[in-house]
Amino acid sequence: MQTNKTYLLVGHVTKDLLPNNSFTIGGTVTYASVIAKNLGWQPVIVTTAGPSFMPPSYLAGIDWRILPSPQTSTFRNEYDSEGHRRQTLGPIAQAIAATDIPNDCRQASLVHLCPLTQELEPSITAVFDNSLLVATPQGWMRQWDEQGVVSLGKWRGADEVLPKLQAVVISLEDVNGNWTIAENWAAQTTILIVTQGQNGCTIFYRGKRCDVPPRPAQPVDPTGAGDVFAAAFFIRYRETGNLWQAARFANVTASMAIEQSGPAGAPNRDEIEAYIARNPM
Repeated sequence: MQTNKTYLLVGHVTKDLLPNNSFTIGGTVTYASVIAKNLGWQPVIVTTAGPSFMPPSYLAGIDWRILPSPQTSTFRNEYDSEGHRRQTLGPIAQAIAATDIPNDCRQASLVHLCPLTQELEPSITAVFDNSLLVATPQGWMRQWDEQGVVSLGKWRGADEVLPKLQAVVISLEDVNGNWTIAENWAAQTTILIVTQGQNGCTIFYRGKRCDVPPRPAQPVDPTGAGDVFAAAFFIRYRETGNLWQAARFANVTASMAIEQSGPAGAPNRDEIEAYIARNPM
């Protein structure tokens, strides 16, 4: 495997149930892989899924390393009349251990840990020695009750994992709007980005804080916006080493993605760079 533009994603792919009982394929590995592919990188996905799982057609050319599991992790999102979401989870696929990472994947240029259901143990960070190791830790904070109803919990492995990561992307919702938590995490890692939807994002780096404005958008489908942002940020930062430029690039990418329906509508590099060229900041 060539490592110079290999983007390894580790985490559960999901079945996202729709109101009519059909489903779409989701999960961070899905949304981030679309962006990686569109930006000219080579996505490799290490996941666990049930025997009936088939990669979506728009990701058919990607290198899937599917570990066997009785079931694929399944989510259902239901909204009330006021737009409040009730998310349920179940069944859940098998966890992914450090020993499950293929040897030829361990030297990837960029490694993105994408937990969704607490499926990754903190020890998995020890497998990667020469990669830019990054994460979207939302799935380490997700908890659920006996009925599968999902809620926000505490990231119990944060103190162990954060010092081993070079960059982390969270949303303000992941910390329930509590900037103190974000600041504490930022002090334990190199780069922490907090996304804020239509308000752009905030970079924490070596004790400094910088706000990056958004690109105005007309949302059609906001699902996966944080995953799109993260993948675009990680890739552009790996390419340039410039935090502000990478965050601006990611803001534009995510805002374009939500103006289309589903992950297949994500923008390509030419579209993103053309917008940035027309709208310098």
